[in-house]
Amino acid sequence: SYVWAPYRDQDAIPIFDTAQLDFSYAQMFTENQFIGGDRVNDANQLTLAFTTRFIEADSGLERLQVTLGQRYYFSSQLVTLPGVAPRTRNATDLLVDASGQITNDWRFYTSWQFDTENSNTISRNIGASYRPAPGRTLNFGYRYTDQSTDQIDISAQWPLSQRWYGVFRYNYSFLDEKLIEGLAGLEYNGGCWAIRGVVQRLATKEDQSTDALFFQLELNGMGRIGINPLDVLKQSVPGYRPSNELEQMP
Repeated sequence: SYVWAPYRDQDAIPIFDTAQLDFSYAQMFTENQFIGGDRVNDANQLTLAFTTRFIEADSGLERLQVTLGQRYYFSSQLVTLPGVAPRTRNATDLLVDASGQITNDWRFYTSWQFDTENSNTISRNIGASYRPAPGRTLNFGYRYTDQSTDQIDISAQWPLSQRWYGVFRYNYSFLDEKLIEGLAGLEYNGGCWAIRGVVQRLATKEDQSTDALFFQLELNGMGRIGINPLDVLKQSVPGYRPSNELEQMP
């Protein structure tokens, strides 16, 4: 897509709630690189992207999707935020995304941001998930951003017996040499009721962390007693399902 926007002097307009968007696929095709109403960029640019998909005819599963994209600038940047230097390059980093359903149970994803001018990796994300059935999920992830992020992330929900389920998450930063989030819990499904307990540790500052304990009794169709851990579990363990919901599934 091609975008042209004329330059307008906006220095007299104060900055209240405007910031510059990080470069990503979501931002690649936006007309304005700023979020907020205090700045509108000037533009003379072309964005090129290519996507290919391989879809299995019998099942309809998307076995593979690959996307590449880059933006090219044909003029210098004139509109900036206070204290932010204008760009000096005529092209953005190259973005590459790939994902797919390897089997019915395994799915993978990866993304890569590459600086074509200096030939170095800016960021990369690699992940996979294994979900053979509801209530059985394993997630593996690795995130890297140049000079700021180098993390591994593993989480799971898995049945330990007929009625007991275990959940955990381990998110560790190699760059900071510390645990970002650790989570462990047990859940028992009593049929018409369920009980769950979760312990969570979160890094809050460079050398500090905070601990939380969640304990909840749920009576199906009647209500819940205790501190609710469900939002924490759904956010920390992708694919998590409460055990009493699994009993209701066909």
